[in-house]
Amino acid sequence: MLDRRRWMRMILLALCAQLVLLAAPPLTLIEDTLYKADGTRFSGTAFINWKSFEAADTSSVPTQSVAIRIVNGSIRVQLVPTTNGTSGAYYEVRYNSNGRTQFTEYWSVPPSGVSLRLRDVRIQGPIGGLQVTPPVNTAILIPDISGLREELDARPVKGAGYSVSRAAVINLSGEIESAMGDPSDCVRVDGTSGACGSGVSFVDNETPGGVRDGSNRTFTLSGAPVPALSLRLYRNGILQTQSVDYTISGTTITTLPASTPGPQDSLLASYRLTLITSGVTFEDAERPAGAANSLNAVFTLIASPSPAGSLNLYRNGVLQQTGVDFNLSGSLITFTGVSIPQTGDTIQAFYRH
Repeated sequence: MLDRRRWMRMILLALCAQLVLLAAPPLTLIEDTLYKADGTRFSGTAFINWKSFEAADTSSVPTQSVAIRIVNGSIRVQLVPTTNGTSGAYYEVRYNSNGRTQFTEYWSVPPSGVSLRLRDVRIQGPIGGLQVTPPVNTAILIPDISGLREELDARPVKGAGYSVSRAAVINLSGEIESAMGDPSDCVRVDGTSGACGSGVSFVDNETPGGVRDGSNRTFTLSGAPVPALSLRLYRNGILQTQSVDYTISGTTITTLPASTPGPQDSLLASYRLTLITSGVTFEDAERPAGAANSLNAVFTLIASPSPAGSLNLYRNGVLQQTGVDFNLSGSLITFTGVSIPQTGDTIQAFYRH
């Protein structure tokens, strides 16, 4: 009977020893709330690293690490105490947010039956002056994110001519630059700038003031043509020629004796009032190059009318009709049939380009 009891005691002692070996080391609960300097709550990940050490209950804790999520500032973790373990044991904690390590601190955790705050476990540095490997930079690189490089390349970047408070234009390299010019200028589709077209004023089919009696040679316009050659003065529907049929000074038209209007004559005037053309050039009373000799049919303008329909071509003051009296190809005018200029004929062209 005695041997049996002794045997049972030995079995119980062996089981107790086995249970002790299987029991986990005691843990200390750490929980707190983290804030940023601007008062908002910190969110991210805490990476907790440690070197191998032996806990107070002789449990072996090998070198390892654990990552815990910090959501809306809340941090909560259970760790084996280090203050009553192997001398020099501590935890290194790296806080990561927005893809990079924000800061690193060190913990020395005491045994406790109640939860501790971070201020209860933080220490100035590694215990015993041990050197700690600097934290690895965990910044996320552009190639690490699928498709990010392509998305960035699809967006224009600032060019050398970029500045604030200006209209943006895209240069030949696809970079954003600022439109040049005065604040009141208009920007064109090609990125260039110039005076806005809203400043251009026209007067059309005005009847000049003055008595038409065959004697009066002075007539007055409501405005001064700018430039003077922009004036088209019609007498009975025939375009008059400056310096041949009349002269102009400011708003005053003075007809030459042979062109003085009679009582039954009509006078009409059309002209511009400003030089501001928003990049459009006007040609007024141009004499196309070419010989008026009854044989030559081809005459050349100094520029190609744009649009082609802006060309008003006069022969001896009579408006010629495109496709009937002449054809236009670029800057070349080709008269047809009976409309070919004769010796002594006068040709004038008005157009835009």
